Amino acid sequence: MKTLITLFILAVSIACKAQTPDLTNWKLDSLPLGAKTNSANLSANDWIFTKNINKWEIIRNDYKREKGNSFPFSEKFISENLKELQGNKFIKKIKEGFLVGINKGEFGGGLYFVKDNGLAVYQISGNLNIKGFFEFNNRIFAIEGLAHMGLNRGKIIEIFKEDKTWKCKSITDLIETPAIIADYKDEKIIVTSQYILKLDKQLNIFEVLKSPFYWGILYPSSILVDNDNLYLSMREGILKIKEFDTAPEYEWYIPK
Repeated sequence: MKTLITLFILAVSIACKAQTPDLTNWKLDSLPLGAKTNSANLSANDWIFTKNINKWEIIRNDYKREKGNSFPFSEKFISENLKELQGNKFIKKIKEGFLVGINKGEFGGGLYFVKDNGLAVYQISGNLNIKGFFEFNNRIFAIEGLAHMGLNRGKIIEIFKEDKTWKCKSITDLIETPAIIADYKDEKIIVTSQYILKLDKQLNIFEVLKSPFYWGILYPSSILVDNDNLYLSMREGILKIKEFDTAPEYEWYIPK
């Protein structure tokens, strides 16, 4: 009896940790290569992964303007007291307040510190298009970049406190603008406009693969990594990359 209970608990634990999306209502299709990439770009279907209890589901992307940790201020409060923080925001809760990254695309962005009460704010740095925060080696970082009108740049910055003030510095340039960052074993995986990169503990960047199509115009929105299989949600479909770190094979899923 104890053995059965142990096996059941182990099975539940594995299921909880698995990062495989539910593809029950999806079917295999040919990769969106060539003209199909442009056709997929015009699709009205944008997808994102979301966790429902112990199951990863695929839903329509609602394009939330705030991502990351919860930001406890209403739009009215922001418009009256935090005008510089209007627009798309990435939020990182820290001990004494919040780090807020703004991304307005070609119209600019910035990195800010906001006190817990929202009544004190200062700009850490301007001209940054923040795409997300992450912690690594007990330090705080962000990915940032912009792809627009032939420009395609990206980098990793570190955010740190010095002399009671939050500051940032550039750590490394990326081959192009980043879209998503995720955990993979004891490293990080970065998805850019067409590449998957790996960030190791020494903050070195390695190219893992280049996509057979330019998924940047399909706007990858979320990522799941299940052992050596990787799933990307984006416009029109879901891309599965088997053994992405060693011998990548690509599968493209669209709704049935």
